[in-house]
Amino acid sequence: MRPITLKLNNFGPFLNETIDFNYVNNNQLFLISGKTGSGKTMIFDAIVYALFGEASTKDRKEGDLRSHFAESKKPMVVEFEFKLRNQYYKIKRQGAFVKEGNKNKTLGQLAVYQMETEEYELRESKITNGNQFIKELLGVNAEQFRQLFILPQGEFKRFLLSKSSEKQEILRTLFNSQRFEEIQKNLSEDVKEVRGQIEQKYHLLETNWLDLETFDDETLIENKSINPRQTNQVLEVLNVFDEKAEHIQNKLKQQKVEYKTKLNDAEVCLKNNQKLEETLNKLAENQQNYEQLLTRENEINEKTNRLNAINEVRPIANLLESKDELYTKKQKIKEDINKKIEIISELEIQIKKAVEQLEVHKNESGKITDSKNFIEKTKLFFERSQNYKSAYEEQQSLKEGFASLQTKLDTQIQQLDEIKRKLNGRVPNYKKIEQVNETIYKLNNEVTVLKQNELDKKEYLQLLERKQQKANYSEKLNDEIQQLTEAYKKIDKTSIDLNNKQDLISTLQSAINVGDTCPICGNQVHTIVQHIDFDDITARHQSLSQLEQKKNDTTGDRIKVESELNYIEEQLAKFDKDKLEKINYLELEIEVKEKTEQKHTIEKENEEIVELRELQQQNEHQYHQLELDKKTKQHNLKELEIAVNDFENTTGYTDVNAFIEVFENNQSEIEKYEKNLGELENNIQQYKSELAIEQNNKNHLDNNLSEIEQEIKNVSVKIDDEMKRIGFTDLEQVYNTVSKVIEKEVLENEITEFNKSRQSFELIISQLKDEISDKKLEDTQRLMEAFEQQQQAFEIISTELSQHEYKVTFNNKKISEIRDIISKLESELKTQQEVFQLAEILAGKNEQKLTLENYVLIYYLERILAQANQRLSLMTGQRYQLTRRSQVSLGYSGLEIDVFDAHSNQSRHISSLSGGETFQASLALALGLSEIVQQESGGIALDSMFVDEGFGTLDQETLETALDTLLSLKSTGRMVGIISHVSELKQRIPLILEVSSEQYQSTTTFKKQ
Repeated sequence: MRPITLKLNNFGPFLNETIDFNYVNNNQLFLISGKTGSGKTMIFDAIVYALFGEASTKDRKEGDLRSHFAESKKPMVVEFEFKLRNQYYKIKRQGAFVKEGNKNKTLGQLAVYQMETEEYELRESKITNGNQFIKELLGVNAEQFRQLFILPQGEFKRFLLSKSSEKQEILRTLFNSQRFEEIQKNLSEDVKEVRGQIEQKYHLLETNWLDLETFDDETLIENKSINPRQTNQVLEVLNVFDEKAEHIQNKLKQQKVEYKTKLNDAEVCLKNNQKLEETLNKLAENQQNYEQLLTRENEINEKTNRLNAINEVRPIANLLESKDELYTKKQKIKEDINKKIEIISELEIQIKKAVEQLEVHKNESGKITDSKNFIEKTKLFFERSQNYKSAYEEQQSLKEGFASLQTKLDTQIQQLDEIKRKLNGRVPNYKKIEQVNETIYKLNNEVTVLKQNELDKKEYLQLLERKQQKANYSEKLNDEIQQLTEAYKKIDKTSIDLNNKQDLISTLQSAINVGDTCPICGNQVHTIVQHIDFDDITARHQSLSQLEQKKNDTTGDRIKVESELNYIEEQLAKFDKDKLEKINYLELEIEVKEKTEQKHTIEKENEEIVELRELQQQNEHQYHQLELDKKTKQHNLKELEIAVNDFENTTGYTDVNAFIEVFENNQSEIEKYEKNLGELENNIQQYKSELAIEQNNKNHLDNNLSEIEQEIKNVSVKIDDEMKRIGFTDLEQVYNTVSKVIEKEVLENEITEFNKSRQSFELIISQLKDEISDKKLEDTQRLMEAFEQQQQAFEIISTELSQHEYKVTFNNKKISEIRDIISKLESELKTQQEVFQLAEILAGKNEQKLTLENYVLIYYLERILAQANQRLSLMTGQRYQLTRRSQVSLGYSGLEIDVFDAHSNQSRHISSLSGGETFQASLALALGLSEIVQQESGGIALDSMFVDEGFGTLDQETLETALDTLLSLKSTGRMVGIISHVSELKQRIPLILEVSSEQYQSTTTFKKQ
């Protein structure tokens, strides 16, 4: 994020102020300077308030930001324009306040804009949505923004001293490490789900194991006491269950077969005896019925004689029936013939009338022929009658339009002549513009080069001055080192190694006596006297240590100065001294201005020519269009005249409507005539068809009548012949005999039924006698009791077998499920074991007790510390390095920061640093953090940084180092703003934002030095 402009209304001491950060151009580092209380920090507050609705520190609330001198009815408004990832945004935030005379608070407002096609377009207008939009846009909240972008008073070192949990919140947002926590959670949930599924399988395994049937077998009961989770043992004994079940089943099947055989034998004996008893009963019954049937034999013989007499007269009865039917048909045909004669007579009369009407209608055909000729000749004109109506109407309109077009053509010719006069043959001179542009481009390049030479010369002179200062300082340090070396040499170093050994020597002296062997050298001790001056040794040792420490410090300073001198030499070598003298660009700027004016003159003339030529083209196009319209109207008018003349000559009418009326009347008369003619002809044809059909039907009836009369004669002859054969002399005898024919069917049925029953009884009696031959009847009750006993025994064994088979089937199903469950358990446990271990490791169950996200955050923190140490080492003369405290504990541990002191060669707590050292560490850490974030491209653009105070705690040399560090950020293109009262900063930083205070109001001004 890079600030562009900041407008403040009634905000702190600023009643109506605009700060334009475009002044911060190549001079990326600038100083915000002013008296205490002038409102320097309020600039930071305004930026944070515009973005997040908060101040730059937690101590100040929104109500504290409003100016006490603002008019009571005017709101506090901050408008902040900034650039982010090559996009421009503007935020306008109005604070809530209570207007004078009102009880209720006027609510705050927020508007977020984005630049689109050189104009700002509104993106959000509600505070909640706008805050969320800004947060997502920047990628940080207010707290994180304070840590990364703005380092205000009191919060400069918070990130350095914050706890692991606080660092975690900042780092996880910056590096989007939540995804690793999500991975861990998802994996844990998956493992939990898999463990649940496995436990369900174990539960199902236990249920199936408990459900297994033991068949009351001691071995199986003992095996079933095995814990089902011991799957290997379960698999070993499952076969025993199968074998035992099969053995019991085979035994029961064998018993069932034996009982079934006995049951079948008892059933056969019972059924055979019952069948014999039933056969004897049937034989007695049939013999009794047969004897009763024979009592009707004489009656049946008499009825047989009567039936034979009836059969003799049957043919003549049939002939008499046929003769009666023929007489009935003959009478019916005669009636039909008479009806047909009447219909034929009526049809002949109707045909005669229709023919007479047709002749009368045809006599009117002459008039109809004239109408047909008229219709045929004018049919096409009638179909296009609407076109001819339009032709009459358009003819007059075209004549009027033609005259108007001619007038417009005359006017267009005059306009074209005027444009040609103004052009006077001129054409745009683009080549001249290109030449002038090329000249301007070259001149601007020369001006840019000369201005850059001017800036380079200024920077070159500053480097020379700084080089001289560092060289003088280096000579001073060399003299100090020489003096320290000589002082170090002058100190007596005799027995200096006995320092801090006084207690040891005293202890040895008290432990030995004269004449003893020395425990150190092994010689005999002759005397024990106090001959060493330990106070002198201690004093000399302290002097040497102080000199050595001071020499090391001075040597370190000299190394740093020499490093800076080498850096300055490298920077000086980059400059071309000849170019630095070429800085006069005023004459070139005047020439650029003249060429620019010349270019504008040529462009204006070219624009005028282009406009005239475009106008000429438009007028020529309009002229040609008018000419085309004129020719089109002439052609259309001629076509209309031809069409009208053709219509009048052919139809004989000048009025289209009158022609249409006559045409339609003639057409109606023709249609009416044709319709009547067709109806008459159709009627005649229909009558003739009906007459032919009726005549044909009458002929058919005449033929049928002749055939029936002949059949009647033939039947009469047959009746006479049959009477002679039988012996009848007249028809009365025949009719008397025929009346008895009704009894024939009854007699036949009775005789047939008697004969069938007689034959059936005789056959059945014979068969039954054959069945009982050589057989003896036994006691049926005894045989029934024996059968029921065998059946009961068979049902008992069958029930036992069925129950056992059900148990076997049930066991087989359970055993199959148990084997399947165990197989799946072994497969899943083998497959998921590594996943379980991975989930535990990622959840923190490892040697370091780190979660996956915490491990990632530690990785990023170590990178940040490594980047920060590059600057901290330089600023502290290679003394301090930031390190991560190693500590094994659950949670977000491992993010605490300690400092390693090279002088003591050990780490210590970060809070043990002095104020200046803490500032150096905080600055180095903040810069390291921002650089790592940009390297990772975590979606956060750190294009600017603001620092409030902290420099007052630094000595001159440390201040120089810190400033050099901030100046080095210039090469990265980052804007760095500093608030400070330190006067040395004004000398080092060329661009200053001066905050001036006049009573209750403050103003700002950018100044270059």
